[in-house]
Amino acid sequence: MMRSVSGCLVFFVALCLFQSCYRNDITFGNLPNNNYTNVVFTDTVAPALSTLVLDSFATNGASSFLLGKYSDPYLGIVSARPFFQMTVPPSPVSIPLTARYDSLSFILHPNKYYYGDTTKTQTIVVNELNEFITYVYNTSIYNKSDFAVKPTPLGSRTVRIRPSADDSVSIRLNDAKGNELFDKLQQESTDVASDFNFQNYFKGVSISVGNNDTTAIFGLAGADTGMVMRLFYHTTTPFFQSQYVDFTLKPGLYSFNQILTDRNRTSLFPSGPAVKEFPSSQTNNVSFTQFGAGLLLKVTFPSLKGILLTDKIVELQKAELVFKPVRSSFDFNKFILPANLSLAETDGTNTIGPYYVRNVPLVSDEIYGINTSYTFDVTSYINTLLTTSGGEDRGFFLIDNSGPSVTRAVIGDNKQQLYNTQLLITAIVINK
Repeated sequence: MMRSVSGCLVFFVALCLFQSCYRNDITFGNLPNNNYTNVVFTDTVAPALSTLVLDSFATNGASSFLLGKYSDPYLGIVSARPFFQMTVPPSPVSIPLTARYDSLSFILHPNKYYYGDTTKTQTIVVNELNEFITYVYNTSIYNKSDFAVKPTPLGSRTVRIRPSADDSVSIRLNDAKGNELFDKLQQESTDVASDFNFQNYFKGVSISVGNNDTTAIFGLAGADTGMVMRLFYHTTTPFFQSQYVDFTLKPGLYSFNQILTDRNRTSLFPSGPAVKEFPSSQTNNVSFTQFGAGLLLKVTFPSLKGILLTDKIVELQKAELVFKPVRSSFDFNKFILPANLSLAETDGTNTIGPYYVRNVPLVSDEIYGINTSYTFDVTSYINTLLTTSGGEDRGFFLIDNSGPSVTRAVIGDNKQQLYNTQLLITAIVINK
């Protein structure tokens, strides 16, 4: 039978099969009569939530890119800007001396990811780098890394990107650079003869949006054909024929996403330079996960050991950890919740440890929103905490590890009436 345990009836010592106390053998699936055992359930263990703010994190070697800027009512301004190298065509190009230059365009390919308001336009600006992309530490480049661009942009375009419909976006670049590239190709300059020479001539590209654009961040394809600088020209002999040459993205560790945040006037604005972790009690009883922008939601179980006050024997059957996003913090168009979340182990050092559970899907309550949640089976982890000494600082980070993204979730703590994080435990209490 199921009974609710409350108040002082606290019960745990998980998996006591080897305890040196007398009890009758239990065969699970064939429980003895109710004078002997009780199946009990409790949700009174309150997980502790906090938000860890990463100062910087590596973003190079990106398989896709983020571009844009959006204003978050909880987290302030979040902006994203890709940096990458381009390379020469794979085969030698031979352009007749009679050919004529037409135009130069930059073509990028949205990958259908977005976050924010896609109903408004943004101005996309293509810049040529004025310095080489270099590693900042070992082989890493970080979210705050920056490399100088030339004072005059290569080109810009004000456009509304429709992430589900647009396969590509083309931006006309200035003819000065177009004619320069055309002349080098036509004259078979050493600058375009090899990738090594081209990197010295054309150090790379950065794409940004206008300073006042705070509508959305979009995902862009990061494969070699995902970013293309296309030079158009034509020949007239023996007849008119349009032609083009593609300079494509050079994938590798020098490709990275610059992701910056402005958290002024938010609950995560630090009171001092050393403040990196914010308990949910200081952030209006919510915590945040936005791994792509350096926010990690941390959950620990400091009150778990405090319930070990019973002399009864307990067999832990199941432990589930349930996270509920605050209903007013998300919608199904603009501030979309992560489709999946994962748990990574951590402790008092705040190091991201091995993943305990990966890619648990969101369960959506699209009618009322109250039961929208992520539910994780943490039975073995809770059993370990109960049967070993210490561990009060051990817990999990709640992470969206789906790739470069700024998708976030606002999770309520145990003070939230409807959207509280819960540890749900089912156990068998065995009377001695």
